[in-house]
Amino acid sequence: MRGLRSTKIPAMIFTSALLIVLFTPVVHAGIYYNVAIKGSYEDNVVGLLSDKRGGNAGMAGTPGGSMTGSVLKMGPSYTGSSSTSNSDTAINLYADLGAFRTIADDTFLFLTGSVEHTSYSSFTLLNSTIGGLSAGLNKGLGGMVTAKVAINGMLKRFGDSQRDSTAYGASVAVKEQLSTTFWLKESYTYEKDRADSALFSYNGNAVSILAGYVILPKTTALLGYSYLVRNYDEPSGFKVTANTVSAGLEYELMREWFIDAHYDHQASDSNLPGTNSTDNLVSLGVRYSY
Repeated sequence: MRGLRSTKIPAMIFTSALLIVLFTPVVHAGIYYNVAIKGSYEDNVVGLLSDKRGGNAGMAGTPGGSMTGSVLKMGPSYTGSSSTSNSDTAINLYADLGAFRTIADDTFLFLTGSVEHTSYSSFTLLNSTIGGLSAGLNKGLGGMVTAKVAINGMLKRFGDSQRDSTAYGASVAVKEQLSTTFWLKESYTYEKDRADSALFSYNGNAVSILAGYVILPKTTALLGYSYLVRNYDEPSGFKVTANTVSAGLEYELMREWFIDAHYDHQASDSNLPGTNSTDNLVSLGVRYSY
């Protein structure tokens, strides 16, 4: 019954969104898709953050440990530690396919399906396969400003089956094209994750800002910051936070083909002593976008 309840809300949301996209009068319509593969290295993987897109994780390992209390049953390898460091490499595969329908000037509806798989070399309990759907509205606000509102749903499967879950939520993003070579994007995301084990169910909130600057005709430099909070349900009562500063380069190898290089510095902490940690992640990927 718990699994049935956890899928009811996202199913109703996406059924409604699909009907809106399909039956709204069309001015213009089209499809888009992205396919990417990325390799990454982390110097200190944190397990509770390993389901972020692209395998941006923080501390890993096997569940367990000598600590007591409900939340600590997750294991120190999930919650992070300032006294140990665990490095690993990972491969991430990602693909999405979407459709849009223009309903007015500078306004269109969209529906996107995505799937990704992340595989770690050593910490295989963190391996994940995530499928998702997103539906929403993109609106031009005049000038060079656009806004996007979306509802999202995901099914997550992990090497550790306790973390298998259904998640749903919403996101809001605003992008300002300040010049032909410089843009800013701000976003907020809410996520409700219901895991098979109550220890891993949480409410998540994240805010981010990203800047892009075209430094050469085919090269864009990226700089960003994000702040993430996840409040875990009882009986754990655990809270984890993560501050991430990122930098990257995007190079257009040829039409619709891109090479992406990124560096992330993540500082995470929780409401338990001794669980603060830092993680440095470098990645290199190839992406096809249409």
